[in-house]
Amino acid sequence: MLITSFYKSRRKFYSGTLLVLLLLLLSQSFLFAQVGVVRGTVMDKNTEEPLVGANIIVKGTSIGAATDLEGKFIIRNIPVGSQTLTISYIGYNSVSIDVNIIENRSFEENFYLEYKTIEGETVTITAQAEGQLGAINQQFNSNTIANVVARDRIKELPDVNAAETIGRLPGVSIERSGGEANKISIRGLEPKYNSVTVNGVRLPATGSDDRSIDLSLIASNMLDGITLKKANTPDMDADALGGTVDLRLKEAPVGLQFSASVQGGYNQLQDYYGNYALTGSVSNRFLDNSLGVIANLNLDDYNRSADKFQGDYNQTGVAPDIVVKPTNIRLRAENVTRRRTGASILLDYRIPSGKVIANSFYNRLNNESINRINVMNVAENRHQYTLENKDDVTSIFTGTVGIEQDFNWIKYDFTVARTSSLTDNPGNYEWNFIQENVAFNTGGVYAGMDPHEIPALQTIDTLTTGLRNVFIHSTTRKENESSFQFNTQLPFMIGSDIKGYVKLGGKFRWLDRLNDQEKWGLDNLQYGGSAYQNASIVAALKYLAEHYPDDWNWESDSALARNYAAFPVSRFLLNEPSPHFLNGEYNLGFMINERILRQFTDAFKSNADQYPNNWLSYSTGTGYGDYGSDGGDYDGIERYQAAYIMSELSWNFFTLIPGVRYERDYSEYNGQRFRGAGSAASVTPPDYTKLNNVRENEFWLPIVHLIVSPADWLKIRLARTETLTRPDYIQYAPITSIDIYGNYIRANNALLKPARSVNLDASVQIYENYTGFFTISGFHKRIENLIFQVGYQLRAGVPTLEGSNIPDDWRTNNPYMDTYVNNPNPAYYKGFELDWQTRFWYLPSVLQGLVLNVNYTRIFSEIDKQIYSTQRVITGIPPRSSYIVTDTIRTSRMPYQPAHILNVTFGYDFKDFSLRLSYLYQSDKTAWIANDAALDQSTGTYYRWDLTLQQKLDWGLQVYANLTNLNKRADRNYRGNVETNASYTEYYGFTMDLGIRYNLQ
Repeated sequence: MLITSFYKSRRKFYSGTLLVLLLLLLSQSFLFAQVGVVRGTVMDKNTEEPLVGANIIVKGTSIGAATDLEGKFIIRNIPVGSQTLTISYIGYNSVSIDVNIIENRSFEENFYLEYKTIEGETVTITAQAEGQLGAINQQFNSNTIANVVARDRIKELPDVNAAETIGRLPGVSIERSGGEANKISIRGLEPKYNSVTVNGVRLPATGSDDRSIDLSLIASNMLDGITLKKANTPDMDADALGGTVDLRLKEAPVGLQFSASVQGGYNQLQDYYGNYALTGSVSNRFLDNSLGVIANLNLDDYNRSADKFQGDYNQTGVAPDIVVKPTNIRLRAENVTRRRTGASILLDYRIPSGKVIANSFYNRLNNESINRINVMNVAENRHQYTLENKDDVTSIFTGTVGIEQDFNWIKYDFTVARTSSLTDNPGNYEWNFIQENVAFNTGGVYAGMDPHEIPALQTIDTLTTGLRNVFIHSTTRKENESSFQFNTQLPFMIGSDIKGYVKLGGKFRWLDRLNDQEKWGLDNLQYGGSAYQNASIVAALKYLAEHYPDDWNWESDSALARNYAAFPVSRFLLNEPSPHFLNGEYNLGFMINERILRQFTDAFKSNADQYPNNWLSYSTGTGYGDYGSDGGDYDGIERYQAAYIMSELSWNFFTLIPGVRYERDYSEYNGQRFRGAGSAASVTPPDYTKLNNVRENEFWLPIVHLIVSPADWLKIRLARTETLTRPDYIQYAPITSIDIYGNYIRANNALLKPARSVNLDASVQIYENYTGFFTISGFHKRIENLIFQVGYQLRAGVPTLEGSNIPDDWRTNNPYMDTYVNNPNPAYYKGFELDWQTRFWYLPSVLQGLVLNVNYTRIFSEIDKQIYSTQRVITGIPPRSSYIVTDTIRTSRMPYQPAHILNVTFGYDFKDFSLRLSYLYQSDKTAWIANDAALDQSTGTYYRWDLTLQQKLDWGLQVYANLTNLNKRADRNYRGNVETNASYTEYYGFTMDLGIRYNLQ
């Protein structure tokens, strides 16, 4: 029934749009009676490079067009007779040319523009100025509110990945891992609320359980430009609350071209000189330039290590006099090697009135890490040391085939795509040592205590700190998507003043996703006893002595295990930790030998067949937040269908773009409900039940844009749009679990709805040749049904949340439940962006190469977050009581929304030398909204300086240097509004890359 209604809606929509299409086709003879066509290419006169975003206008009319990414244009419906074309490009001198338009004929010519200079002087456009002008022209001529990174800017001074490049655009804030940008937030909306496409094809999610995309996978050298669209048009996917990033791949230019670069680098935190990166690109055109082929390759290997601190707190007192007290601190040293491999190939074949395009794009990111963790849990008087060995691989692939043709009276394109993402962690090792009961002087902990004071309370004992458990984790996460979309555009002309087009199309997406986790190992080894004398332990120790005689001895190691009823940490220690951990703020503690522990683990695995109880599958995990082999598994399908119709009407200096988009989604996911089994449980856990969930939603989304161009130097844009965001996978996949004691329930909500936003945008763009390009943009968003995590106690009489899949017999112990809900109160975002791009071409001599980009964003947000609690109420006489769920409201700004973002980029070119100095500032962000402000988490302010230098040499050679985080800025989070209550700190230091690049053209 669901599928049937799905297709009925589609038929209704297409019946209406087909009628519009037929009416337009019948009207062609009236609308195009005596008209002709002009087509051509606009290029730089000196370099013959295409000028993207150039404007071509028929003088005295509103008829015109802008050049595409190849510098090409087509102007239709030009009245017959003598006409004058005006060709303009910001920063260049305009030209006018007279043409004779013949009925139903096409006039073709190329146009060449010269860089604007002071009369009598010779000025050569510099590389960075060329990139800036390219971006300005594309933004100025866009049909929506957009920011652009032009191909020249990427080509001249490329960043290490796409996220770093996008991060300098207005309204964009960056998330980092090991100091490297990997995800972006747009206008304060976190990464999962934004869409990323490659040549218009949507990339699959790479986030562990949400819909975010890791942009560090994508090397900048593969790209031909980046467009960030902040106001949707009806022909765009609707699920983009913040915006849509479109990454464009290069097409092959005419002639053989080859480029390659090699670089080495330095990481200051690890004092490591082994970073390197290799890139290469080759292209050519064949068959009389009809067939273009371009291939790109990149390979890099970076040390992205980091020192991290995490602090947890509990509250004491009653509002408004709440004070927090530290419960534990976690010190973490990550030694991370990050390898990125990428390749792309793009073919385009020119056919009459169009082209066929096929491209394939693959990127793979491999994170190998050794993590040393020291957990000082003063609340439970436990001291834990953890060693992790991880090997995580994430890859994405897109394959696309498309055709586009323009027959003057009709234009269409059709695209078929297959995309996939894969996360594969075949064997991540984890070893835990623990000291219990007498680990700390807990009487020394007090409210308001600085976490720096906790290490002084330790009572370190290497002999009573024993091996607790040995685990191996594996994760396979797959997302595959097939899609096809079709767009048709029909131009029209009404009289000599009104021109436009009607565009309609549809899109289908089939997505399937799988998350499969496994956990194997041994637990509770610290309690030892007779376990250390049983046959499996004896067999393991004999195996170790036989296979690794340099590291293990049967007599001494078996005696050690018997004497201490455990393996003490002293048996596995290495050298002393670095004194520079966290810039000297803390001592990391024991350095544990990973090689010896790996041998120990292999010994137990080797005799698992003989002693099956010594190497077990942990189906439900062993603690809070650990869901074992079954607890996080889910699989499902999603089906999306979209259709739209829109128009563009231009009259005088007004352009109106109205339209509507229809989207329908259907999803079906499989999960499970189970009760925790405590320690190892190779068998099916108690209360295990397979769950299935089906969801369906549909939306009609009206959209309208108005562009006013009262002068060549001024453009005003207004837009009202509606967009969506769909729940994270882990929020609605049907997974429900209760711990072994029946006290805590974790339940996803299978009935979550997508959030919907009504967006108002306004933008004013001004260009003057001396002062440059200035933009001021304002925005307002009203978002309904945003999803938040909530928790409350399920006492008798308190209703179970629909969609949580909680059986009645789980309520016996009045368990506390964590789940997700659509917040009943809307969230509000508003703010403004200021963007100034200028070049100082009019200054004398060596100063002409100065380029400046400055943008500032101010964001305000407000959400009334619903907070649930259980309250006892009197229901009768004699005193009878029951429990109800009460809700209160906490007003806060939205998570991950900075109030201020500032980017300043200063560029300078002189002859063959280029310099770019960048400054980034982001104010604090709310990371978690708690029930009370004293337990909120927020980030600290963040600012950094980066510097790029380049010198061109003879024979197409260039040498360059990238210096990042010159000020060695760390990431910091805090609990509440007190900066002494540190909840997270990450140091990653300064990095430097030196390289050489070769270009053959």
